[in-house]
This record gives sequence, structure tokens and C-alpha cells, in this order.
Amino acid sequence: MYLLIAAALIALDQLTKVWAVNTFTLDGPSVPIGLGFHFTYTRNIGAAFGILQRGPTATLLLGVLSAVVALGILIYLLRRASTLSRLQVSAFTLILAGAVGNMIDRFALGYVRDFIHFYLPNFNFPVFNIADSCVVIGAGLLILSSFLDRPEREPDYQPER
Repeated sequence: MYLLIAAALIALDQLTKVWAVNTFTLDGPSVPIGLGFHFTYTRNIGAAFGILQRGPTATLLLGVLSAVVALGILIYLLRRASTLSRLQVSAFTLILAGAVGNMIDRFALGYVRDFIHFYLPNFNFPVFNIADSCVVIGAGLLILSSFLDRPEREPDYQPER
């Protein structure tokens, strides 16, 4: 089931990126949608939130890193999903979908298409996309699961005297 959800999230990410490209002008004016959110289509050649803006070599390396992370998570899920909590499987599924969504852009286009922008008068969050949201929410859920899904402790080892 988690593979279907990941595939659906990847498709949603790619479809919304195509929609943004066909609807908005690159680096054009922002279109407010409410509660501080705007649509602002831009291209990101670096990593999350525009860091590592180093050109094609960095983009290729980030694409390869995304592929390695996605493959690692996929193998981990295939081997261990039955032993993980639902929260952990959900977290890894979101991270997998986000990594693949942005990896597709990096390999196919050489950049990532971003279009969701949150800003208020004194706060301006970097432009992002559905894949970025999946990675951030997945990471947050993984951290949350580390607090909630604690295995029961085995009794402390007491050596015989």
C-alpha cells in the first residue's frame, strides 16, 4: 500500500509542477491564494530552500543523492515495513515520494520546479513544491515516531555476583 501512496504523491507532485509551469510566468508576479500563501513559479538549481546553488554539477550530484536516498528507503521499506509502526512507514513513504519527485526534475530538467510561496510582511519562506513538503513532513513524522514508538526496554542486565 505504501508504494501506491508514494506513486500517487509523486504523480501529484509532477502534475502540480506541470500545472504551475503552464499557469504562471517564471519568476513572474506572485498570485495570492490566502492565509499568506501565494503561487510563485521559480526554478531551483540547488538543494532545499535554494541552498547549494552551484550549477549543473551540483544539480547532478543532488539528483544522484536523491536517487541513493530513494533506493535506500525503498529497500528498507521492502525489507522492514512489517516491523515498523504505521507512523514510521508513513514517514518513510513521504520522504521516498519527495526524493523521487525532485529527482525526476533534476535529471529531466536540470533544476527543480517550485511554486508554493508562503510569506507575510515580516516573514518570507523560500518557494517550495509538493515533493519538498513530503520530505519535510516525513522527516517531522520520523522525529515524532522516535518519541512515540519507543520499544519497551528490556530489564537492565545484572551480572551474577
